[in-house]
Amino acid sequence: MNQSNEFEGKRFIISGASSGIGKKIASDLASCGANVLALGRNQERLDSLKKLYPNRIVFEAFDITDFSQLKIVVEKFSESGKVDGCVHSAGINKFTPLRAFNWNIFEKIMKINLYAGIELVRLISSKKISNENCSIVMISSVAGIKGEIGFTAYAASKGALISAVKCLALELASSKIRVNSISPGVVKTELAEAMEKFYPDGIESVIKKHPAGIGSVDDISNLVLFLLSTKSRWVTGSNFIIDGGYSIN
Repeated sequence: MNQSNEFEGKRFIISGASSGIGKKIASDLASCGANVLALGRNQERLDSLKKLYPNRIVFEAFDITDFSQLKIVVEKFSESGKVDGCVHSAGINKFTPLRAFNWNIFEKIMKINLYAGIELVRLISSKKISNENCSIVMISSVAGIKGEIGFTAYAASKGALISAVKCLALELASSKIRVNSISPGVVKTELAEAMEKFYPDGIESVIKKHPAGIGSVDDISNLVLFLLSTKSRWVTGSNFIIDGGYSIN
């Protein structure tokens, strides 16, 4: 689908843009002519992303759970033009089996996966920040719907994100702001690779649970760009499962 005309000159904020899904979304939007604020913690990786589209991408490297800094960054970006959409792709996962549960790790996961997403929506929902028909997409996970042993904290954060989206969509509908989430299955990213050693029967056992195989960042970005576009103008408060059949297997 050629969406270049759809996004030409529009402005988007992408969290978690230094790698994986967030990086792909930022890159795809820039390739379609959008202006992108890429947020992440790794300055070197964000700089390499900017070099791909130096006139389309600006970046800020910081901890997204620093809400005072997040406010400054969002407001600064909006000074050059109001925001047309946002994707909260920042997220972390840790192995949290019950017998070795760590509340500090749980809170860290919730802060990045859930709290930061809600704070982004809160900031962008201001009329000073966003244009009408602004579209917000939260990257949740199929883990928020279907469990895996040892990933309680991650699943809880992603399940809460899906529920939050429904409430936020209702609250912001009158402001003509749409909010949706997508729930990917296993996608080949650095985060997924880092978690491979924690699966009891290895990553291959997880791949086999996906009838159509594991996904790619392209699969996720394609759906996100649809939700950011006017082609999805009547879609809000929905969660889209994109998991190669994992949740129905």
